Amino acid sequence: DALVVLDVTHSNLEQRHAELRFAKHDSLETLRTRIHQKTGTSAQFQHLLVYDNHDDNSLLHEIPPETSDDIKLGYFGILHHGMRVHCVDLNPHSGSAGGAYEDVSLVEKYRMTEDEYDARKGTLRDWGRQQRELVVDEPDVVAPIKMSEMVGSDEYGLDSVAHCQVGQRCQVEPGQRRGEIAFIGKLSQEKPGHWVGVRFDEPVGQNNGVDNGVVFFEAMDRYGAFVRGKKVVTGDFPERDIFDSDD
Repeated sequence: DALVVLDVTHSNLEQRHAELRFAKHDSLETLRTRIHQKTGTSAQFQHLLVYDNHDDNSLLHEIPPETSDDIKLGYFGILHHGMRVHCVDLNPHSGSAGGAYEDVSLVEKYRMTEDEYDARKGTLRDWGRQQRELVVDEPDVVAPIKMSEMVGSDEYGLDSVAHCQVGQRCQVEPGQRRGEIAFIGKLSQEKPGHWVGVRFDEPVGQNNGVDNGVVFFEAMDRYGAFVRGKKVVTGDFPERDIFDSDD
């Protein structure tokens, strides 16, 4: 086999670079270049230790930085799979020292204030605001319906919610708001007819499942709403992943 598969470790890094492939006739320069690419340690600061197996410490060769780049890997006994080359970084100012390449706690993080986030467009909060502006059919905002208008009308009767069942996933217009049906029935006399109580996936509702002090279902604030059956489409409407994109 003309190829050899090596593991590379580093004195300043916890990460092991596994199964790097080399040709047996590759030069030491090729190995040093790959180590530089993987670890950031340049060739003049690489003191290499060649071990027979990646799981033990059977040292075969030491390759100091001054060793000629032209020597083939086979000269150092790098002849079979599973061997390990450990790089000791001799640079006193190495960028990898002290965990600088791996410890994310050392990275200065950008923190946005509440006001900055609130002013941004295209965020989840901005989307929620837009959806709430579309809400026009909840009991708190619709115009009152006279009882006389309900007499003899099936628009808001039992048939208007016959396609709905508690526990079904649904999508509510306007705004294609998704959630789960949590209640079907009548509310107060001021809001006649049959209603569908929906527990939304996002804060795009008008209440928390309470109407006139009566708890019809449980939901977090602004995650609940009472809507007419004609606004509800039931079916396979899974919760949206906010990180999904159609692009």
